[in-house]
Amino acid sequence: MAIRIREVNNVNILDIDGHIDINSSDIIETVGWLANSGKVNIILNLENVDIVDYNGLSILAIAYKNTINHKGKLRFLRVPLPVIELFKVVKLDYVFEYYTDEEEAVNSFYEAAADKLHLRRKFQRLDIHLNVKYRIVGSQRKPKIFDGRVLNVSAAGLYIYSPYTFPINSPLDLEFSIPNTPAALEASGRVVWLSDKELQSHYYPGMGVAFTHLNTEKEKSIVDFIDKNITHRAEPL
Repeated sequence: MAIRIREVNNVNILDIDGHIDINSSDIIETVGWLANSGKVNIILNLENVDIVDYNGLSILAIAYKNTINHKGKLRFLRVPLPVIELFKVVKLDYVFEYYTDEEEAVNSFYEAAADKLHLRRKFQRLDIHLNVKYRIVGSQRKPKIFDGRVLNVSAAGLYIYSPYTFPINSPLDLEFSIPNTPAALEASGRVVWLSDKELQSHYYPGMGVAFTHLNTEKEKSIVDFIDKNITHRAEPL
């Protein structure tokens, strides 16, 4: 991973190349150095980022919190679609602001508060309240089944709001019903995020689960449902 720093209208832009993973602590150190120097308007440009894994998500969250703690602002620019989907799964899209246009991202630091009310997400998601049953995949003959609520769903995964969470990378079996479909949808998934109490107090405790081995039929059912209901979102808790 490589980081290049440039400044545009008193906003520091970090152009990041490569993977953001457990070895990407330079992001935290660079953002911290800028914030400690009083340069607290920061953009992370992810245009040339190939992969962000769950360790990378934690690094981005720490960098974001460090900037906020210095009374600064951190934005994201040109986030690859798979990374956006990961943000959605773990509900960090409620926390992070991201842009496709550099000028718009830079100008966002100088928008009046009233103007910010009119900003819209560049990418859609479906917020919905569904019941979900899930169990951890393991060697138990009769694994315990837990109940939770789905607060967010996409073809990439879902967010489960529940006090019963499992460690990152835990494999899960899931069962939930999509309204107006004849049968419950069964899927396998893997935990990719545990909610951060400081960043996501309204959705804590909970976990983001990415679907694994979702077949074409099930994926189509989810996509079709989202397409039909994207303008009729449930209000967040």
